[in-house]
Amino acid sequence: MDKKTNISLLECFMRGETSPDEEQILFDWLHSPEAKEQLSIYYQKTWQNSDNELVAEVQGRMFERVKSQMRNATLELNRRKQKRIMQVKRLFQYAAIILLIIGAGIGGHLYTVSLTVPSTTGKNYLVQTGKGQRANITLPDGTVVWLNSYTQLHYNANYGTTQRIVSLTGEAYFEVAKDKEKPFIVETEGMNVEALGTTFNVKAYQEDSRIVATLFSGSVRVSSDKDNILLSPDENATFERSSGKLVMHKLDNSSYAKMWRNNDLVFNGETLEEIAVLLNRMYNVQIVFKSEYIKKHRFSGVICNNSLDNVIELISLTSPITYETRGDTIILDNR
Repeated sequence: MDKKTNISLLECFMRGETSPDEEQILFDWLHSPEAKEQLSIYYQKTWQNSDNELVAEVQGRMFERVKSQMRNATLELNRRKQKRIMQVKRLFQYAAIILLIIGAGIGGHLYTVSLTVPSTTGKNYLVQTGKGQRANITLPDGTVVWLNSYTQLHYNANYGTTQRIVSLTGEAYFEVAKDKEKPFIVETEGMNVEALGTTFNVKAYQEDSRIVATLFSGSVRVSSDKDNILLSPDENATFERSSGKLVMHKLDNSSYAKMWRNNDLVFNGETLEEIAVLLNRMYNVQIVFKSEYIKKHRFSGVICNNSLDNVIELISLTSPITYETRGDTIILDNR
């Protein structure tokens, strides 16, 4: 098998597309003399060509750690040949740290369902997702809604006939069907968003200190008890629950607000305490802090096609923390 085929087989394995026979071929190649050099060249080239904004010092530290973990895993492979394929997968678990940076990853714990018949309560409809779930639904007027984890969407039985009003707790992305006679209104606890035919995202979790509406196309009117703002594409409106203030911001990259639909995470200086709340929603895990000091440490970055293990690993590589996993609980401590 030539070098190109070996690397292609490795990439297929990372996507979960290899057969048992192909995994055996890959295992045999990993123990060949030329595999180490080919892997080193491949991962170094992939790393250099990756589209990321991590500083050079962090990149170097992460790459060296991955190489070390791969060497350790290879030694383990040699000691436990009877568990061949399972040990190969362990090897690639560490290699995936690089791949998550370039958006290849090994997948996440979240899953998405498509709902066509929501549950009903009286004259109201309710669509909801639990922690670690996502859903999408098409409303009677053709509006498509994607629900993020731990989200509820309510609407009345006469939706689309006399009005188009939905109530949101959590986060959702909307592609609104055009209807000039009936504005589409998203009601949240503190802020409403009104549109005709547009695409936008609303994040309104009850435990968050702010509600955020981000516009991608068209226009929307965002209102609170005291203020109202007309948004243009690539702008957002933020409602601060504590002060009641509604503020508009021009965004350099509005697409960050909708990347959750592709199982991507975007952090913009959030504290580890705030990130712990998000991970609880997305993966239904408990985060325990053994050190109060690290709660206020901030993290920025984009993690693509993430799994929970990779998210925690990457944060630990770029933050002064260590972690330990015990079932559905992750324990964080100061490094």
